[in-house]
Amino acid sequence: MLLGPRYRAVSAALISTVAMASYNNLSVTAALPDIGDDLGRVALLPWVVTAELLAAAIAVLAVGPFIDGTGARRAFRVTVMAFLVCSALCAVAPTMELLIVARILQGLGGGALIGTAFACIGLIYDDTVRPWAYAMFSSVWGVMSIGGPALAALLVSTLGWRAVFACNLPVAVAAAIVGWRRLPSQAHQAATDPLDRRGLATLSALTVSLLLATSAVSWYSAGLLVAAALLCVGYARHAKRAVAPVVRLSHIIGGQWRNIHLLGALTMAGGTGAGVFLPLYLKAGRGSSAAFAAFAVLWPTLGWSTASWVSGAMQQRLHASTVSLIGAVIISTSAISATIAVGVEAPVVVVLTMFACIGWGIGTISTSSMALLQGRAEPREMGRISSAHHFLRSLGFAYGAALAGLVIFWAVDRRTGDTELVRDLLGDSDVVVDAAVADALGAAYSWSLATMALLCTLTVPAAVLLAQRYNLERITRD
Repeated sequence: MLLGPRYRAVSAALISTVAMASYNNLSVTAALPDIGDDLGRVALLPWVVTAELLAAAIAVLAVGPFIDGTGARRAFRVTVMAFLVCSALCAVAPTMELLIVARILQGLGGGALIGTAFACIGLIYDDTVRPWAYAMFSSVWGVMSIGGPALAALLVSTLGWRAVFACNLPVAVAAAIVGWRRLPSQAHQAATDPLDRRGLATLSALTVSLLLATSAVSWYSAGLLVAAALLCVGYARHAKRAVAPVVRLSHIIGGQWRNIHLLGALTMAGGTGAGVFLPLYLKAGRGSSAAFAAFAVLWPTLGWSTASWVSGAMQQRLHASTVSLIGAVIISTSAISATIAVGVEAPVVVVLTMFACIGWGIGTISTSSMALLQGRAEPREMGRISSAHHFLRSLGFAYGAALAGLVIFWAVDRRTGDTELVRDLLGDSDVVVDAAVADALGAAYSWSLATMALLCTLTVPAAVLLAQRYNLERITRD
């Protein structure tokens, strides 16, 4: 269906944009050593990745009103050309500072591409086709999580680090040619609404706080989370007074949206938060090699991608709310089972199987919840609602990862009195781990998984509320 005559060109264009955006999220780390050797200023090297992530998260929010006001076609044209130009700037950047600036601009283009692509699913595809489109996007992301770093490493070793960015150019040109006239052009809201700069700045500060809390888990992470909570309150007060806020409160806490957002955020927080420190546990707690531990994250990714297709098939027979409930049961039982498996030191293959099942739950819920969301959204609000949901899912991941890290740091500190040990293990594959440290890491990870399992379990009541609302709406229609 996705590659049939009706949707072939649109699907090719959108798949290309998702591939580019995911590649730039996941693959540039392979080039960091060579970038540092060439440009110097190694202390700034982490910002080559972090700056792009920050900009992408902000751009997802900003592009929603732009799509509603100007139409998906113009949004696609602007964002894909911006991404092309910024990728070229990254490829020719002569200094580390200019590379970081170019990465910020590239992140804005990449985040806007993702937001546009998700909104286009709701605007272009029929209800029966949308689940397959979500599954295709998930598969592309899964493939890039495996193949992207490998491709980047190959390019670095053969053509140099600049080729990692330059390879975006032919893909962006092809996507632009295919999708230039294929996407819907009509605007559903007035394009004259001014950009909500204050609201965007507040949510940008919120994004920065969460990303710093996640990427540099430390004693001050709790303070950053508190600051993020205060920024949420500040934005809510602003949105009530603003004429055209960048994210409308009704699109977040409205009765038909809030449980969908809650389900998506809890799924990302508990499901992906559980796997963030899986490589650390396998390396330090179970004595696995650094390479094996790094590739262990592929298990939940494979489960996620596979389940997206199965979820699409299920939605041809079952309502999306029922499929979401099935996914909630899968992810909650899998997270609890993973906690038990780690606690009793079950064989590593059993632990990894449980994480594949967690990924299965994520894939099932993410596909069905997006189908619910966009099936209820009017075309005039598709951009804002899709962007808001994507942003809230990102917040869920950030909170989950930060909370998982805080629990691990706390538990290791209680057992060893040395939280710096965790940071050393996260950053250095050559750190020697004795039996006492391995036991401390194993116990800490068990506590972290138990916390994530609690979040996963909360997806069940959220999914039940969604199913009840659907049944009530069906009774009202009948």
